[in-house]
Amino acid sequence: MEAAKTKRHFKHWQTVLDLTTMGMGILAVCLGIFVFLNLETQINWMPVMFLLAALVDMVSGMKAFYYGRRLAGLGICCLAVLVFGFAVASYIVIWI
Repeated sequence: MEAAKTKRHFKHWQTVLDLTTMGMGILAVCLGIFVFLNLETQINWMPVMFLLAALVDMVSGMKAFYYGRRLAGLGICCLAVLVFGFAVASYIVIWI
């Protein structure tokens, strides 16, 4: 009886995590389109776009790592670190 409650609760968090990742991904794409359509005026949002994409990649990588796809999860986390580096570099170039 206790195992059934735990499994049901875990599936709920998996759905929440999937929906959150999907929402952040859609937001990152919309922000990217918005930035690149108005590049002269909205270039200040570029670091936020990269940071949001890095966050989506990190959550996806940790989820893959947790579910046993360790190599794929490690690769996605390395990609997230690279995208985070782009966020820091674009912040330095734009604001400093």
